[in-house]
Amino acid sequence: MKYAISVTDTTMTGHIEKSGLEVLKRLDSYAKSLAAITDYEEPRGIVFHDLKSATELYSDIPLPAYTSRDLIHLTPLVDIWKDLFRQSAGDSEKAHTYYDKLDIDDIVEIAAHELTHHAEFFHDDFDEIDETNMWFEEGLCFYLPRKIIFSEEKREAIMEVECDLIQQYKDEYGEYPLTKFGQAGYRGGERFEYSAAFYDYWRSTKVVTTLVEKYYNGDVNALVEAYQKWMNEENDIGLHTFFVREQEMSRQEANQLWLF
Repeated sequence: MKYAISVTDTTMTGHIEKSGLEVLKRLDSYAKSLAAITDYEEPRGIVFHDLKSATELYSDIPLPAYTSRDLIHLTPLVDIWKDLFRQSAGDSEKAHTYYDKLDIDDIVEIAAHELTHHAEFFHDDFDEIDETNMWFEEGLCFYLPRKIIFSEEKREAIMEVECDLIQQYKDEYGEYPLTKFGQAGYRGGERFEYSAAFYDYWRSTKVVTTLVEKYYNGDVNALVEAYQKWMNEENDIGLHTFFVREQEMSRQEANQLWLF
């Protein structure tokens, strides 16, 4: 994949390029694994940024990782992400411990999340975002990289951290249905705290993980096939309604998964 560098602090250019190339090397390996699961349209390239370039020059959203048109934009520096995630950790000792040890694989996971958005099995494209059902795409775009890149121990650790943070913030941000993805953060209003921005990513990843492991017998391909069935045959109803009906979930189960 081609890459470029954009910085507001030119003294960071060499450091960002070195880190970016390490991310890109590992991302290429992930791309081969993703290609074994689904076709995807490779992005035109990836732009590696310092924080201000990503969040002030190219965008005004607070997270320095996103896809715009056919380019991935990413801050590849571990220390930047450590700081952002620490700010979302609140009083969770478990979260602070994990984020203090953040490593390059955690950054590759973020880059892989953006790459996975280009998978052909998704319902929408970047010009026609399906707001009501986007929770599934966002959750799956974290589930697949973690499944492929992380060890089982690391997957379990990050899921424990995020479950802890969901519990910590649920009273502040609410337990609204995931059909309102982003309501707590910058997507839904003026809250630019990192915890608010991450809150629904944590929840959607937990739901997709639960769907795979509990309802689809650990088979992510079966989950994707169900999604494609909805997309091709039954998208006159919401995806959340489809999963609840297909898996014969009780109202209580659906509410626990924030599907209603």
